[in-house]
Amino acid sequence: MKRRIYYRRILFVLLLLNILAFASLYIKYCKDQLPSSIHIKQGKETCLQYDVPATATINHQTIKLNQPFVFKESQTGQYEMEASLFGKIPLKKIEVSVVKEENVVPSGKVVGVYIETDGLLVLDTDTFAGIDGANHAPSSQKLYQGDYIMAVNGKTIPSKAAFMKMVNESDGKELALTVKRNGEKIQIKVKPIMAATDHQYKIGAWVRDNTQGIGTLTYTSNENFGGLGHGICDMDTGELMDIKGGYLISANVDTIAKGKAGSPGEIVGSIYYKEENLMGSIEKNTEVGIYGSCNPSNQEKYEIGYRQDIKKGKAYIISDISGETKKYEVKIRKVNQDSTSKTKGMEIEITDKELLKLTNGIVQGMSGTPIVQDGKFIGAITHVFVSDPSKGYAILAETMIHEMEK
Repeated sequence: MKRRIYYRRILFVLLLLNILAFASLYIKYCKDQLPSSIHIKQGKETCLQYDVPATATINHQTIKLNQPFVFKESQTGQYEMEASLFGKIPLKKIEVSVVKEENVVPSGKVVGVYIETDGLLVLDTDTFAGIDGANHAPSSQKLYQGDYIMAVNGKTIPSKAAFMKMVNESDGKELALTVKRNGEKIQIKVKPIMAATDHQYKIGAWVRDNTQGIGTLTYTSNENFGGLGHGICDMDTGELMDIKGGYLISANVDTIAKGKAGSPGEIVGSIYYKEENLMGSIEKNTEVGIYGSCNPSNQEKYEIGYRQDIKKGKAYIISDISGETKKYEVKIRKVNQDSTSKTKGMEIEITDKELLKLTNGIVQGMSGTPIVQDGKFIGAITHVFVSDPSKGYAILAETMIHEMEK
């Protein structure tokens, strides 16, 4: 009898654990079906509906989210909507932004991107042989990968070359470095050592002050632009680069290395640093793209399509990758409601035979290629699936526009 009671208790506990696991999975599913943010146009009716038995409270009114409900606001601003499952279990807070109707020009132009870091980016520290025959690492345990050297003995650093000159002219005297680490400025003292190889004073640190590459201009809005759809990260540290400025430059597409499973392709282009080739100034490098000022475009304008406007199925990208600006057919495979990963708001597939013949799908340099659907600008390509270059991720237009307007 005692053994039977014992087994019943075990079965009851297991049943309870299964119920809790199922409930947890269902709650997560419901959260994923609801957006973290909703954008609606000022003065326009927006009808929404979500396939979850949830309710939400906004302005002291309760809305059933699994039934059609309409937003219409005459004033721009932000509201918060608290969603709960069955009106009891909290799910998430949804930010509702009422925005002015705005049109932009999707570009799709392959461009050269040149940026200068805000300070010298530390890539790594190193050991070198001094003239005394010993190995030295003056910066070890003082400078770290991802640091930015902002000044030497209180003097700002105009370039990497200037920094090397300042170190060499120290005559081995201790230097006070102003370093930005994790957004905070700190002071570090380093004593340069003369190297045996070239009899130059060094501190044993690899640094970088600029970077350049090929990308795609996503859109222009009057005299402003947004591009890439993701931030520029250092190839060595993998971290988003702090910049003091940069330029968009006209680029020529020389060749295209086609993508294949396990090996993403790339656009190989030439950048000529001439004044007449300058297209704009880069002012911000963010996790969702680069932004700055440029000359206004007279190309066709599109209204902005928000998350709720996007439909699965046929859409188009705009690109001049072939040397001529064209629309290429793509397929929207999935629209992610949750905004946790800002640069992965959609899953897309290249279906256009001409583009597949040219690239095999998405290649490096196509980041920022604009996506349009039903006359609306809805997003931009950001990533390629390594296992299948015809598929990839895209950022939502609303995410890029919101960042530009900050």
